[in-house]
Amino acid sequence: MESRGLLTLAMAAQLVVTAAALFASYAVAGPGFGIAQVAALIATAAVANVLVRLCTRAIEASEHKRAATQSAELAQARSDSAQMMQAVIKTALDAFIQIDDSGAVLEWSFQAEALTGWTRQEALGADAVDLIVAEPLRAAFRQRMARLVPELSDTPSGLRFELNLIHRNGDQILAEASSTVLRLGGRVIVNTFVRDITRKRAAEEQLVQSQKMEAVGQLTGGIAHEFNNMLTVITGTIEILADAVRDNPPLATITKLISEAADRGAALTSSLLSFARKQALQPAEIDVNQLLEELAKLLLATFDKKIEIVTRLDRNVWLAYADRGQLSSALLNLAINARDAMLEGGRLTLTTRNVVFGVREAVAVGAGYAGDYVEIEIADSGTGIPQAILERIFDPFFSTKEVGKGTGLGLSMVFGFVKQSGGGIKVASEEGRGTIFTLYLPKAEMSALRPTGYDDRKIVGGKETVLCVEDDRDVRHYVTVQLEGLGYKVIPAANATEALAIAAEGTPFDLLFTDIVMAGGMNGRELAEQMVAARPSLRVLFTSGYAYDSLHTQGRATMGAPLLRKPYRKAELARMLRRSLDTAVDSAGDAIPTPYSVQADVEAFLRRQAAEDDGTRPRK
Repeated sequence: MESRGLLTLAMAAQLVVTAAALFASYAVAGPGFGIAQVAALIATAAVANVLVRLCTRAIEASEHKRAATQSAELAQARSDSAQMMQAVIKTALDAFIQIDDSGAVLEWSFQAEALTGWTRQEALGADAVDLIVAEPLRAAFRQRMARLVPELSDTPSGLRFELNLIHRNGDQILAEASSTVLRLGGRVIVNTFVRDITRKRAAEEQLVQSQKMEAVGQLTGGIAHEFNNMLTVITGTIEILADAVRDNPPLATITKLISEAADRGAALTSSLLSFARKQALQPAEIDVNQLLEELAKLLLATFDKKIEIVTRLDRNVWLAYADRGQLSSALLNLAINARDAMLEGGRLTLTTRNVVFGVREAVAVGAGYAGDYVEIEIADSGTGIPQAILERIFDPFFSTKEVGKGTGLGLSMVFGFVKQSGGGIKVASEEGRGTIFTLYLPKAEMSALRPTGYDDRKIVGGKETVLCVEDDRDVRHYVTVQLEGLGYKVIPAANATEALAIAAEGTPFDLLFTDIVMAGGMNGRELAEQMVAARPSLRVLFTSGYAYDSLHTQGRATMGAPLLRKPYRKAELARMLRRSLDTAVDSAGDAIPTPYSVQADVEAFLRRQAAEDDGTRPRK
């Protein structure tokens, strides 16, 4: 615009000068073309030449100024762009590494320092492959990079790939890289953003393993539930048969064999349910130090003297909240496995301590939530577990022992118990160095009432009326026979709908004895809730071989109702019925607390001592 204005002004000036010269020549010499007119034209040409030079200089100065301004702006833009790029690199969550076509490092961000352990000063100019790739893999990695650069040149958007890196301290890093190629003249620049995905991949693998275990657990729990229904009939009817053939030794022996086989089947289904996390636990406050001290005494008395038992117990450890019997079985199982791994002797160390987990730590060990946990560690100096099978050790029926020396359910039972208790478990092992199992159990928050003891010798019946709800025909028939044999009046029902119809007719009964998991639209828990809402003082006894899920969703009305686990025998059924019927309740149906008495425990202990004395006393 400035050049155009200057030219316009020069043309106007030239026009005025020309007009003035011609007018002056006309005034002096008159009309015609003579010397005056020639002089006027020469003067006009001279003025035009001067104006052209002035305009040229002005235009050149303007263009030079404009070029200088544009150059300064371009330099500033390049500087801003470089600063912005550096800001992006510095603030990026991923590490940034820039190399040339020979692999020499040109740029090494702060995040790259944190990821690899190498500082920027150490990395610049060095070979990137030598810094972050393990020595045995460097030649293959360089070949891969040689193929990668042409591929990147043909892919403007870049490529994303995974690779294994090594930290300066030797730790392995699983990384995800995004690379692009930039060509500057004849130079090739490779820009790469690198992200550590080690934890992410571990979490994904843990999720897959958890889903696999959950699927196997669902299948296992379902099979165990159906098997328990069959065992309930078998174990119950064999008692009746045993009474009938008591005076016939050959048949009595056969019934004893059947009974023992049924007991082994019941123990097997208990282990299956433990793995599936479908067993009904009885959690309470546990002093884990006391439990481990008792375990250590047992192990010292039974293990080979070549195995040293060491306890490192935190005297300020919290009380844990779990099922004491199941925890004892789990710890004993782990201790026996440790013994089997130390055939030539070694050291078994039992440790306790308090731990507080955040969300990340809880997820890492598979615990249910962030918070306070009691840690129990069982470490041995045995042969260790090969890495190839380490992730399979919790699978049901997986065992490295010889055929006949293990069911393969031990560790799966430990896993299921710990997970069902809301805790977590982890294992670390190295061949030739030993194995460490670490259990995490929730900290106990409140005291739990101890159940009243019962005299195991007595089978006490009653005259009350029992509404028995069981969807399995064989089990229902067996239970009806047993209840009538104990003196009770029985009203059988095949499902919740039949039971509700009986109650709606106003039929009187004193106790609802119901299976929890039943076919149809209503399970035993829901049935009990509905009946207790109409009859607050109604007593309830649950039974199930697969009861964990239903019990843990029970409502307030049936909270605290006892559970009889399948399979059960006549004596267990009789005791649980009396426990349910003899509990004092008020008019609203709430239990009246009864002080705990140790008398039954003392009497049971004295009976066992007397039996042991009789067994060891020499006969005359």
